[in-house]
Amino acid sequence: MQWEEVRKLYPNQWVQLEALTSRMKDDKKVIEEVAVIRSIKTDHEATKSLLRNNGNTFVFHTSKPQIEMNIVKKPSYRGYKTL
Repeated sequence: MQWEEVRKLYPNQWVQLEALTSRMKDDKKVIEEVAVIRSIKTDHEATKSLLRNNGNTFVFHTSKPQIEMNIVKKPSYRGYKTL
């Protein structure tokens, strides 16, 4: 399902989604197609769901015109071994 369709079906609310297709744009991941898992009624419930998500599952608010997520790169550590 396209994001615009989701926004029409679930106006101004949180939804739990699974990303089906995405692309990279600069340092952002742009989600193009999603599967709706469920709608979420409260901010508190959205936060709890967000913390339990993994993989391609996430929570997003339909007030946003596009699903864009910043890519956070893990820092690499350089060091030395101690014996």
